[in-house]
Amino acid sequence: MSVRVCVPVLRRYDLLAKLFRSLHASVPAPGAIYIIDNGKNAARLNAALIESPVRCLVKVPERSMGVAESWNWFIANVPEERIIANDDIVFGAETLRRMAETPADLVFGYGFSCFLIRDSCIEKVGMFDEAISPGYAYWEDLDYMERVKGSTAVAANAPESGVVHGDGTDGSQTWRAGTAEEQREHWRRYDIAKANYIRKWGQLPEGCR
Repeated sequence: MSVRVCVPVLRRYDLLAKLFRSLHASVPAPGAIYIIDNGKNAARLNAALIESPVRCLVKVPERSMGVAESWNWFIANVPEERIIANDDIVFGAETLRRMAETPADLVFGYGFSCFLIRDSCIEKVGMFDEAISPGYAYWEDLDYMERVKGSTAVAANAPESGVVHGDGTDGSQTWRAGTAEEQREHWRRYDIAKANYIRKWGQLPEGCR
């Protein structure tokens, strides 16, 4: 089994070292780590890469890629088994094995903050919709789950994955690290993505408002 870990990063380079150290203790170790440097900060990224247990393959896009676009790039360019994770994820020692051994098309270690997506899922559901949340996050995963429900794809949680998200705060650390202006832009884009979701599905998913 060779599991590949895929991580897009925008601002929280300081969290990557902790993520890499958690992969040091992983059994098995990842076969490769892929990074999309959306923040284009080579100095901070290189400082974090010292902690990586294996060689990282880094993509620096011409422009910052949104979450859905980054995920789609990983899916198109990284072979199975691929786990896509936020930069604020800490892996448990058994995470990679337990996710890879879970027999499903889409396997969650911690929702869409850490998930394994197989080619079988792409064949049944397709790629993530970049038009829902252009340059943004949060609504593309809700859209994807609606599409999973309408397909034959099987989604499952990995048992006792051991994943910790958001340094234990259960919240994304990326937007919190932004300036006041960046946080205002965060919520502006959130409202646009929400409107795009409603336009596509006619209503919000159950439990959202």
